[in-house]
Amino acid sequence: MKKNLLIFTMAIIFAGGAAMADGMVYDPTEYPTVTQIPVSKVNTTKPVSNDKMPSNISLENKIKENSTLAQDAISSQSGNFNNALFELDSAQVNIRNELLDYQAKYQEIDTQYQLIKEQRKVLADQIKTVERRIRDIEKSKNNIRKTMI
Repeated sequence: MKKNLLIFTMAIIFAGGAAMADGMVYDPTEYPTVTQIPVSKVNTTKPVSNDKMPSNISLENKIKENSTLAQDAISSQSGNFNNALFELDSAQVNIRNELLDYQAKYQEIDTQYQLIKEQRKVLADQIKTVERRIRDIEKSKNNIRKTMI
């Protein structure tokens, strides 16, 4: 009995949740309003002469005007995108030039480092040879002293 009551209660809760969710699917305030082109009605009961077609011509003019406005909007948007792409390309070129400057500075410092490293190595070798000569002279002096005693 309790199990059936629990199942029945859960079914009511899920049905209520689905009913609430059903009403929240579309909210017209979230979307911008779309202006529609007013279409003039063509009176089909009266025969229209070929030399006069004021309603068809006005409709065609409105359509052409709206299409040119749409094309202008699209071209301005594409112009904005092209300008943005051009600016990004310019920024990329500037960053690449900056990278080349840093690489040149790094290469210059690296060559200086290698030169200093070589000079250090040569000086270390000279110091070792001078220290050996000093030790050899000390040994010679000690040998001479031993032989004198």
